[in-house]
Amino acid sequence: AAADASGFSKASLSQQVSALEQSLGVQLLYRTTRSLRLTDAGDGYYQMCRQGLAQFDSAKEWVSQANQKLQGTIRMNAVGGLIGEKIIAPLLIAFQQQHPQIDVSLDFSSHHVDLMNDGYDLVMRMGNMPDSSLIARRLHSITTRYVASPEFIAKHGTPSHPRDLLTLPMICGSVTEWQFANQDERLTIDFTQGFKIANGRVMLQAAKAGLGVARLADIYVQEDISQGLLIEVLPQWSHRTALSLVCPPTRYQLQRVKTLMDWLIEQFEQRYCQALLQQH
Repeated sequence: AAADASGFSKASLSQQVSALEQSLGVQLLYRTTRSLRLTDAGDGYYQMCRQGLAQFDSAKEWVSQANQKLQGTIRMNAVGGLIGEKIIAPLLIAFQQQHPQIDVSLDFSSHHVDLMNDGYDLVMRMGNMPDSSLIARRLHSITTRYVASPEFIAKHGTPSHPRDLLTLPMICGSVTEWQFANQDERLTIDFTQGFKIANGRVMLQAAKAGLGVARLADIYVQEDISQGLLIEVLPQWSHRTALSLVCPPTRYQLQRVKTLMDWLIEQFEQRYCQALLQQH
């Protein structure tokens, strides 16, 4: 396949790989008569070379943009649901209107993105940022609340401690282990019974229908709490989660990516606060 793609003969490529292995002093490929696969050293060398080539491409692009208008493509991954649809998407639409020569490609997929290898320029992430090699800038903090309908509370009573949830129906999304913490105590409650759906709007409907206790971001439940359609339980165990914009250092050097990050950071908090009262 490499020979077909490059135009070199198989023999020539084989000689080049052998020469590379000899110069490095390591075996990069396992070879048999029927198969060819990377060694652990070969895989690591390949991944680092990919990053190096990406950095080289970014360097060329950074140099060439000095005398150009803001243009090019930005690939972004973000959480979906209300945050993605009511805040991120409108902001990106407004940004594209102001910068028509920038093409924004927005992905709401929920899988964990590997910024170094998945080709994204910018990702919105929730929670802590353990990878210090990435550029992370804070967007906002959201409050996660535990809620149930008045009918559910009347039937089952008000839980006073997270352990009470072990005997109650729960409404769960993609996270099946609920972490609780206050000043004195930390514990984890596993989802074992109730309604499970990885969709915030459906979880909200299920909570209002009295199916159980749900854990949802404030943007989903604030208005219903204010109107008495939902009751917040375990308020002392609510917690705040950081929303951040993250990008590889090489992409952060591109003016179009930095401009979009600045735009989102400037606009996001106000839009989020407005959406708290407009989630329906």
